[in-house]
Amino acid sequence: MGCVTSFFRVQAGSRLRRQTALTLALGAALAVSGQANQPDAGPVIQMLREHRNPEALAAADQMLAKYPQDCRLLSLQGMALNSMQKPADAERSFQEALRFCPDDLLALEGAAEIAYAQRQPVTDRLLLRILKIRPQDPTANAMLASYDRGRGDCQAALPHFEASQQLFASRPTFQEGYAFCLAKTGKYAPAAAAYQAVLDRVPDKTARYNLALVQWKLQDPKGALATLQPELTGDANEMVLALGSRLAEESGDTLLAVKMLRQAILTSPKDPENYLEFAQISFSHQSFQVGIDVINAGLTQLPNSAPLYVARGVLEMQLSHADQAATDFERAHRMEPQLSLAMDALGIVASQQYKEGAALDLFRQQAKLHPNDALLQYLYAEALSEATSEANGTQEAIAAARKSVAIDPGYSPARDLLALLWLRANQPQRALEQAEAALKIQPNDDVALYHEIMARRRLGQTDQIQPLLKQLTTMRSENAQKERASHRYLLQEEPGS
Repeated sequence: MGCVTSFFRVQAGSRLRRQTALTLALGAALAVSGQANQPDAGPVIQMLREHRNPEALAAADQMLAKYPQDCRLLSLQGMALNSMQKPADAERSFQEALRFCPDDLLALEGAAEIAYAQRQPVTDRLLLRILKIRPQDPTANAMLASYDRGRGDCQAALPHFEASQQLFASRPTFQEGYAFCLAKTGKYAPAAAAYQAVLDRVPDKTARYNLALVQWKLQDPKGALATLQPELTGDANEMVLALGSRLAEESGDTLLAVKMLRQAILTSPKDPENYLEFAQISFSHQSFQVGIDVINAGLTQLPNSAPLYVARGVLEMQLSHADQAATDFERAHRMEPQLSLAMDALGIVASQQYKEGAALDLFRQQAKLHPNDALLQYLYAEALSEATSEANGTQEAIAAARKSVAIDPGYSPARDLLALLWLRANQPQRALEQAEAALKIQPNDDVALYHEIMARRRLGQTDQIQPLLKQLTTMRSENAQKERASHRYLLQEEPGS
């Protein structure tokens, strides 16, 4: 989880953080020690300050024999035990103090420190109790932010990071954690600023990688590549090289992209993603045979990788090697029957060979073999819809699409297709029903929204068309951004997090 490893009230530049925290805590204890009806804990406090922990523990034990419910003595006992590396015994002392004094800050901080170090589930509750008493406490906020981040709740962590910003200057790891959570929640511009502030203070490979990634998601590949450049020399790791390759390609430097991607493949020859990335670059630049050669090398390392066979089949199709492509698609489907792209590709092979009947027969055969497979029924309906525009063919496609929806009502592509088919059959009300159902499943389904617009237009509901068109424009823009953000490149955690 990583961001906060200090203790309460740790000050910037302290040579011995634990000693500083102890001194301040003991000062607070001394301020209330010796008040009316309370034993004088001054000697115990002085021993703790001088690190005479066994003597402090013995003195506290002796006084507790006479005052067993004294919260201050119990907390001091806990501090002595914790300093003696006995956290379990210390925790019992702090909990006993809290039993008598639920709002005792010294006991709360001691218990929270131990819980935080051990990542106990009670950590957040203890820290929240401290923040209820002292809402602006920067260290408690930083610890809670770190704890929330560690359990994957960056949204909850952000306000606590913001409340601990005064620690950022002396503790860049706090700011790096803040930047991480900003990026994780899609707040890329402030995340970039926070990561840049970290790098301005200290060189940090993880922060540099994450800053480049955030800049890329802000659609600045050239700036991201410049940020990443110091990490692209020497023994760069595979993830840095892969990201660098993508940034170089998007910046228009394909030669550099290929160079880095080849290096990434050599660094991690068992990672299929880099071979697939190379296939994509080869496809984009119509260097199909080069892509096939690299995929062949990948298959020597990963002979059972279905996606690699699909990628090779796609490239083979571009060279009109339909038989080899079909063999690869069939092999991929045998390896991973759930890999729908392989089935789609088989249909593409047949249709590109001007054998629409063969493609249709392929999906019809599979649909009969797997009558309760929603995906295959959908593929069959799609093949039918593409094979003919005649009324009979459309009705047959509608029947198959309806069967897919009946098997899996939550499969939105089938509803999208059914909406299209109902439009083709001049049934706009039914098309509207399917489009609305698809949008309930996937609120960002721009295909469904387009079908809704077409259906409402045919139904004469023209007053709703303009706002829906604006919504469609926004949705498509957001979907494009999300597609970039969902790429395999992920934020890296700081070491120890």
